[in-house]
Amino acid sequence: MEKKVVVGVIGCGCIANAAHIPSYMNNPDVVIKYFCDIIPERAEQAVSQYGCGIAVTDYRDVIGDPEVEAVSVCTPNRMHPVIAMDALRAGKHVLCDKPSANALAPALEMNRAAEKSGLVFAMMFHQRRYKKYMRLKKLLDDGVLGEVKRVQLENSRYFRTWMYHRSGSWRSSWAGEGGGALLNQGQHILDIWQWLFGMPTSIYAVIPYGKYNNFMVDDEATLLMEYPQQRTATFILSTGEGSYTERLEIVGTKGTALLEEDTLTLHTYTPDTETYRRTADCTERQQLTETTTTEQFAPQAEPYPEMLANFADAILHGTPLTAPGVEGVRALELTDAAYLSAWLGEKLTLPLDADRFEQELQKHIQEEQANG
Repeated sequence: MEKKVVVGVIGCGCIANAAHIPSYMNNPDVVIKYFCDIIPERAEQAVSQYGCGIAVTDYRDVIGDPEVEAVSVCTPNRMHPVIAMDALRAGKHVLCDKPSANALAPALEMNRAAEKSGLVFAMMFHQRRYKKYMRLKKLLDDGVLGEVKRVQLENSRYFRTWMYHRSGSWRSSWAGEGGGALLNQGQHILDIWQWLFGMPTSIYAVIPYGKYNNFMVDDEATLLMEYPQQRTATFILSTGEGSYTERLEIVGTKGTALLEEDTLTLHTYTPDTETYRRTADCTERQQLTETTTTEQFAPQAEPYPEMLANFADAILHGTPLTAPGVEGVRALELTDAAYLSAWLGEKLTLPLDADRFEQELQKHIQEEQANG
């Protein structure tokens, strides 16, 4: 009989039921032993709905069981590092849903604990499995676009109503969630961003906190980023706009890639623009040859099962992770750097001073609590 990974699901809310649990249930290499939630009815409902497992309310019951090899952490943000580090200390592999934490300092501590443990520690950054982003990654890795000079992203995919913001007492607050759009929906987009382009050297953010909603966290953010070799980048995220926009433009010396929703338009130049600029005997683009191709990506189901299968394969066979835990630190560092930049009205250099951010965060938590 082939070995199966025995897991416990900690947190039985929306993301657990939409992604983690169904993916585990359909994976022949995994068996769920525990459903854990501080709300007993949620854990009991999971046992009833999925026809397996034991319902518990204390995650320590899960990680204290020697039969359990791994856990999915699907709780509110601030509990991610607490539970993950306890699980790692108990010898359990960890798959953490995004974000890795509610602030950079505990995320860094969690990542250090994971590195020390030698266990599998993964992030649920499933959008890395979107075919359109995998295609962009290959174009960049293969040098098809040449040296990247400028990047611009606009995303209003995640429209959120007041019902959403009030769906949990912890949501959309500094004290409960640790932020707004950037920390929640933006984690997936920022992960794709740093996966494709790496980490910037500096960031300046303009964030009109509570632009669309009566709260103190962000529902819109504009980030300006600088990279080595004078590469510049603009990142715009909104969860309050009626229109649906997913647009990413990458401008390089050999070509430009424009991804709009599921359509990729690729413009390539002969010769490359750097050579043409130096050698052309004309004043504009008259002698620059441009070739245009278009790729249409079919609608794709959320690749949650692939991410959970990758986690199980990493445990069983040592398969490289699609999104190692450290990637959660990077996406969160971009988020917290943007928040701190907007609070101070300053351009910040990276790496971010996590302690400085924590001090400012506590000020905003106190202000939020004072305003009710």
